[in-house]
Amino acid sequence: MNTRNIEKIISKLRDPKAGCPWDIKQTHTTLLPYLIEETYELIDALKNKANIKEELGDILLQILLHSKIEEENGNFDFQDVVDTLSEKIIRRHPHVFKNKQKLTDKQLKKQWEEIKTKEGKLNNSNNPFYTVNKSQTSILKALEIGTISRELKFDWEDYKGPLNKVKEEINEVIDEQERNGSKLEKIEEEVGDLLFSIVNLARHLKVNPDIALEGANNKFMKRFNLMIEEFDNKTEFINSSNKTKEEIWNKIKKL
Repeated sequence: MNTRNIEKIISKLRDPKAGCPWDIKQTHTTLLPYLIEETYELIDALKNKANIKEELGDILLQILLHSKIEEENGNFDFQDVVDTLSEKIIRRHPHVFKNKQKLTDKQLKKQWEEIKTKEGKLNNSNNPFYTVNKSQTSILKALEIGTISRELKFDWEDYKGPLNKVKEEINEVIDEQERNGSKLEKIEEEVGDLLFSIVNLARHLKVNPDIALEGANNKFMKRFNLMIEEFDNKTEFINSSNKTKEEIWNKIKKL
């Protein structure tokens, strides 16, 4: 099955008369949560080396739907997306498709920036953070901010710097919480500083904090569900003592 066939399938789904009611009413805005969800499912599949083909297809479905909406609006279609991507890849890799050169990582980075500047994607703005994507999560923004700071030679030498900063910020959160007359806004500020420091620690450890947190979320939910299974029902779980819950939780953590 070639790409033209899948485009026909999407067109059928979006057909106002014979299509699927759910697909017909979707817009760029309503589809955004599914794009984010499918992205994380692909990440999980890649990490676990399972269902990768299926999850890649689900991401492609989102791209096809967004492309179809633009086609219906008279702007462009899926083939235009493919053509634009192809042109950009060739344009941004002259050492592969034009000059046939072997470049170092430093030379590649310099070439990349020069090409993006010509494209209007970079400029000499006095604000070094103007390129930060405002639509991404706060965690990923913090990661990008830390990366830009590092490029401008304002960073710790190794992970010990941000690790000490995390410890410092934890104490500041505690101090603020225990201070008489402390305001929620100030506690929120200190918690924000702590989170920012944790993101920078992850960056120094070469860990994507967003993916790490998603993994922690999934691990907690899995363990929590196993803990509930130790009881006859949720009511029994809720009414059990904290000591009992903690004992079962610690047992499950060792599994």
